[in-house]
Amino acid sequence: MKSWDRISSALGEPVVSVEIGGVPLRAERYIFQIGGCEVPPLDSLVLACHLGGARATAGRSASRSFDFLAGASTIFQPGFASRWTFFGAIDMAMFHVIDPEHELVRHLQRLLNARAKAPPFSDPLVNACAQQLLGELSRTSSPNLTDHGFVERVGQLMIEQTCRVLEGKTGRHVPPDALQLGRLQGVLEWIGENLSNELSNAELAERAGVSESHFRRIFHEAMGMTPHRYVLRLRLERVHELLTRTSFSIARVAAQCGFNSQSHMTSCFAAAYGITPARARQQARM
Repeated sequence: MKSWDRISSALGEPVVSVEIGGVPLRAERYIFQIGGCEVPPLDSLVLACHLGGARATAGRSASRSFDFLAGASTIFQPGFASRWTFFGAIDMAMFHVIDPEHELVRHLQRLLNARAKAPPFSDPLVNACAQQLLGELSRTSSPNLTDHGFVERVGQLMIEQTCRVLEGKTGRHVPPDALQLGRLQGVLEWIGENLSNELSNAELAERAGVSESHFRRIFHEAMGMTPHRYVLRLRLERVHELLTRTSFSIARVAAQCGFNSQSHMTSCFAAAYGITPARARQQARM
């Protein structure tokens, strides 16, 4: 059983699962909401990118676990097995290395071998490449319409930038300090429970007990994105959930997820997922 089969058996079927060239990878995207799962030992190198949603904790024990926040990435080496706990809806990308003998992959492996472990890191370019790859791969229903050359170059750039992070040339390690994480965790949970509200930065900062400018700074440091972008991602995940699991009208879904109009929700959803809400509901039913 391949690594992607082992992960999908734990998380459920991916919404995207495509092999790409350049640096031979299998790109998969998971959007799910479960309490936790066991991931059996993997047989290949996997780059995981937390694209949005709630915090996740991975590890075999309290002393050997780490928090995985939106905007962060990490690398799982062959043989890695873990227990995951999830604290809400998650949007996760997994890039499985198919050819371990590729020159760039061998360089990545050498960098990993020089470390006792590969901690989570936050790098905007790695995260942007992951999102761009998945957007390109899910934008059209026909593989013949995908710009394969561009996709391959983005995949190679993502791995190159990951190597640069491990070399200490860019990026930064996460999670943030315990005080910041403690302040933000309550805010993150409150956001998830109040997506229909306005959720201004001023209100979120007040709940965190810091000034608005300080809140924006520590939020971006911890999550790798602005509060506005994080709220939008969570809202779109909730939209996707309501579209596929309920018969609510699209207008009602928009209102319950905090969008000021159905048209605004539709444009944001299409930009994120490459399809309209109506089409997403139709595909789910099919």
